[in-house]
Amino acid sequence: MDDDDDYFSDDFDSLPPGTLYQLEQSAYQATQAQRQHQSTTLKPPPPLHSGLTNEYGTLEVGELEAEVYDNVGAAPARPLGGAVTADAGGWATSGIMERTMEDPMELDDKSGEVLAYGELNARLKQLAQERDQMKRDLEDAKRQTETKAGEISIIRSKQAKMVQEYDRQLALLRNSMTEEAAKHKREVDAAMTEGKMLATENMFLQHDLVDETYQLRNHKAKHKAEEKGPPVTPKKSRVLPFRDGFDDEEIAMVSPSKSARSKRATPSVPGKRKRQASQDSPAPLQLISVDEPMIIDVPADAPEKVPEERKSAETGRYNQRLAKRLLNHRMLPGEETDIEAMAKMAFPAEPKRPMSSIFLDEMARLDTGNYVVEYAQSITKLWQHAIKERFYKPVPRFVAIARFILVIDETPLQELITALVGVLQDSVEVNAVPRFRYSPAAARERARTLRQTPQSDLQPLVDSTEALRLLFHIACEVLHVKAALEGFWREIRHTFILVMLHGSQPLRDIVLILNLLSTSIRPESFGPIMSDEEGQADVQKWIVDRLTFMLSESTQPDEGVDPYTPFDICAMRLEVLHLLETLAFNPAFPAQEHGSAIIAAHPNALARLFRSMHDELDALYSSPPEQDLRVALVNGLMRLIFGVMRRHGPFINMQEKLACVSGSKQKHLVVLTRLAFCDGSVLEAGIDDETVDMAHELLEEWANPQEAESLAEAFPSSRRE
Repeated sequence: MDDDDDYFSDDFDSLPPGTLYQLEQSAYQATQAQRQHQSTTLKPPPPLHSGLTNEYGTLEVGELEAEVYDNVGAAPARPLGGAVTADAGGWATSGIMERTMEDPMELDDKSGEVLAYGELNARLKQLAQERDQMKRDLEDAKRQTETKAGEISIIRSKQAKMVQEYDRQLALLRNSMTEEAAKHKREVDAAMTEGKMLATENMFLQHDLVDETYQLRNHKAKHKAEEKGPPVTPKKSRVLPFRDGFDDEEIAMVSPSKSARSKRATPSVPGKRKRQASQDSPAPLQLISVDEPMIIDVPADAPEKVPEERKSAETGRYNQRLAKRLLNHRMLPGEETDIEAMAKMAFPAEPKRPMSSIFLDEMARLDTGNYVVEYAQSITKLWQHAIKERFYKPVPRFVAIARFILVIDETPLQELITALVGVLQDSVEVNAVPRFRYSPAAARERARTLRQTPQSDLQPLVDSTEALRLLFHIACEVLHVKAALEGFWREIRHTFILVMLHGSQPLRDIVLILNLLSTSIRPESFGPIMSDEEGQADVQKWIVDRLTFMLSESTQPDEGVDPYTPFDICAMRLEVLHLLETLAFNPAFPAQEHGSAIIAAHPNALARLFRSMHDELDALYSSPPEQDLRVALVNGLMRLIFGVMRRHGPFINMQEKLACVSGSKQKHLVVLTRLAFCDGSVLEAGIDDETVDMAHELLEEWANPQEAESLAEAFPSSRRE
């Protein structure tokens, strides 16, 4: 305890000031000597580059704390710290030096740390050099990048100019092609118009030539008969030896033996005595008879074949004239002939044999006596071969040839029906069958998504519409020739008709097939002629099924084609309705009920007719632009339904038929009510009074008295009242 108390004693305070000062100076000198010795043995590490720079060259790092003495007024013997400065690239070491000065006895322990700082300084120098090298590399890379960027910019500018120039040239080329195409189209149209005019004029001239030839032949025959007069005695060119006062030309010199053999005598007159021949005259005189022609001896070896030879000559001239016309046929005026064009084409199966060679060989094989028939049959043979091999390039030319043959007046169509009708159906089915696969009906049967027919599945070189026109032309030409018309419909396939009666076919083709079907209506059947009655009944049922379904079936054009307008669709449905009316009420045979009986017996036909009439009447309330067509459809459908019901009403179970079509029970009552109580408003303008009366009569038959009274109260101001 005493020692502890002595530790904090104030004996130093009792010392004189000079003694204490002397002790401090001695201690300071000893410390400075030791520090100088240490500085000679241990050198501090060189200043490190701190990265701190200043525009004044030095940067003040900090100040060391000064030691506080008890004697504040006295000057310190040794400053313990001061301002430490470092240059821009130096490293402040004041902390290390300060720790060294505070405790000189720990110098040995700090020597290892000083050496580590030296190695770190060397490593930092190496890193600084690598950094400088990387800076230089980076600068070089930047310069190269800028150079490449400049080159790329130049290339891009050149490419942009090239693209602009290409677009400009392409635009000019397109404009030029458009102008050339328009000019070519105008020229083609003008040439076609001129060709049609020339062809028409040529046909008239040929007809006039035939008439003139016939009149000239009759005139010559008549004039020759007038000049010839009555029969006279043949004239002899030789000089007769007798001179008896008669003209030499009036004397017939006949030997007595031949005279007796020929038994020539003066014609006898009834009631007169026959004069005997004179015995003195060596030769009897030949008298001219006015009433009877004179019989002239003809050599026995002279065959009488003058009419046949004349007929053969006329046939030869006829064939020669037609041959010139057919061989000179061209698709367009100024183009190459058909033979020249076929000489440049060959079938894929025989690439080295020109098509013209096959055609000429086929022509040489045929011998029908009619050049048109032989030419047409040879063309159809090539046509069928092309479709079989799917080589469609010559098909447009074959169609043009067939069209040209059909407009020739002398063409015997009955002999060409078998050949032309078959190949025309094959041509139509080239595009009709792919369209049928994408039809709404086929999509429902195969559970596929409804889509338009892609253009990749179609063949643009085969024009189905033109082939259907040729079929319709043939049917119209033989319409009044019963045998030929029946032969035509025996050649038509029922599958061909059913494929064409679908909404996926073009509307123009559907209208053409409907017109074609109108030529098939016979007293007791219609459509293609089948070999048995059962097959005929099935075909007729299928046709009625398709026709009634098309009154409400959706239509879809090919892919890339503009959608049909409501006007076009209504016009097509109106053609369907006209055909159904013609089938049900045959104008050529009004007493026949064959067509109406098929419609009445069909399970869905009447229900579909009611549904279609409801939809058309419902569409009228939106005032569509095709309102007239829809009104015509409503009136026509009511006439058809009413006529069928009046003919076959007792045999029709209407409730059973309406149940077969979804929604028909409600729609048929709604449409009959609307029509029966129609007041002739603007929205219902055009509905005939006969239609209203028919609807009212049918409604009274199918509605009970309570329902009729309710309907009358609901519509008090009907047109009927």
